[in-house]
Amino acid sequence: MSEAIQDMLPKLEVFNFLEESDYRAIEKYMFTYDYEEGSYVFKEGGHGGYMFFIVAGEVEVIKQFDTKKHTIATLSAGRSVGEMSLIDGAPRSATVKAKTKLKLIVLKREDFKKLNQEAPSVANKVLMGICTLLSASLRDTNNRFTEKLLTLC
Repeated sequence: MSEAIQDMLPKLEVFNFLEESDYRAIEKYMFTYDYEEGSYVFKEGGHGGYMFFIVAGEVEVIKQFDTKKHTIATLSAGRSVGEMSLIDGAPRSATVKAKTKLKLIVLKREDFKKLNQEAPSVANKVLMGICTLLSASLRDTNNRFTEKLLTLC
C-alpha cells in the first residue's frame, strides 16, 4: 500500500479500536480504487459485498423514495460507507455517487472473513468500530424520525 494510505488508516473512524501494530494485519486485505466525479460507486438494490473508506473526495448518499431521489448525506475523507454490507452481504440500501473525484480504500466481505480466520482479534476490533458507527447512525436516525413525527402531531 502507498504511504498515503498507511497514513490514512489511523484517521478512519472505523479503526478507532485498532492499535498501530494491527494495521499491517488488515492492510493486506484492502485495495484502493479511484472514481471520477459523477460516477456511481454503487446503486440502491445492487450487490452488497464490500465497504469502503474515503481517502480523498466526497460522496453523496442518495435514497429513492416514491419517484424522487433524495440526498440524505454527504461524506468526505475519513468516513466509511457500506458497513452493513460487510456484515450481512445484503443488497445496498442506498445509492452512493462520487460528488468529486474519489480515492477509496476497499474491504471486501470475503477478505474480511479471511481476516477473521487469520487474525480474529483484529477483525473483532474492526467489528467494534463498525458497531460503534452503526449505533451512532441509528441514534441519529431515531432522533430525526422523532423530530419529524412530533412536528406532525
